[in-house]
Amino acid sequence: MAEPIGSQEKNFFGGLVDFGFRQQQVRRLVKILYVIAVLGGFIAVVAEVVLGFQQSQSQGLVALVAGIAAFFVWVLLTRLLLELAIVALRTAEGIERATHPGG
Repeated sequence: MAEPIGSQEKNFFGGLVDFGFRQQQVRRLVKILYVIAVLGGFIAVVAEVVLGFQQSQSQGLVALVAGIAAFFVWVLLTRLLLELAIVALRTAEGIERATHPGG
């Protein structure tokens, strides 16, 4: 059964200040981290292209082409690392269930 929206938000923010690390927030934070990483990469590429075009047209075009390639590599690596974190979490949860059945 689904939890009401208010309790999900309370659990999320309560988990952020859980200094005992009893709640795992990785799955909830992955979406936010991915958006921040993609936006940060996009802003960095746009800034580099603008700075390149301020120097010269050729440097701006080189920055544009290299920036687009670097952005796609950045997004790919970010996605890969975040999915790896989720897989590691699922593996740990599976091991926990297997070693402590019923608990």
